[in-house]
Amino acid sequence: MKRAAELFERQQLEDEAPIVAVGGVIYRQRAGQPELLLIRKRHGFWTLPKGQVKRGENELDALAREVREETGIGGDIEAPVQQVTYTVQKAGRLRRKVVTYYAVRASEGVLRPGVREGIESVRWFPFRAALRRIRRKRIRAVARAARPLLDPAKGYGGAAPGAQSSQG
Repeated sequence: MKRAAELFERQQLEDEAPIVAVGGVIYRQRAGQPELLLIRKRHGFWTLPKGQVKRGENELDALAREVREETGIGGDIEAPVQQVTYTVQKAGRLRRKVVTYYAVRASEGVLRPGVREGIESVRWFPFRAALRRIRRKRIRAVARAARPLLDPAKGYGGAAPGAQSSQG
């Protein structure tokens, strides 16, 4: 009986379109070293900003909106870093969620937690300290995957194809 229920849930996951979201590895350089911007939701853990892509919105516009709403920061959306897929429970049903993370070089704005988004704190951390603060393994893996893109000595800094600035 348990096996039948598991098969039914798996079939539901495969049949239903996933929830599509985007996230940002927001960074800046301080003394030649990258710092990451992390958020903490109420009673939550430090993590990277992310949010759902709204109907009619493309990923890059959604990312710019989410970063601004959650952190007050705008910047240049650069290369895709990593895509993660996991299962969440929404309205009593299991759903697949697919989140594509991008590197975002912070360039303007005033750091402030997005209270309407349920954000309690927003803070810059040196890269290694950020990794220690991020609790979820899959989010730490995303930050680690972004590290080579955040090195100014490597000459990166190109925007993602079709990318727009998330400023104003």
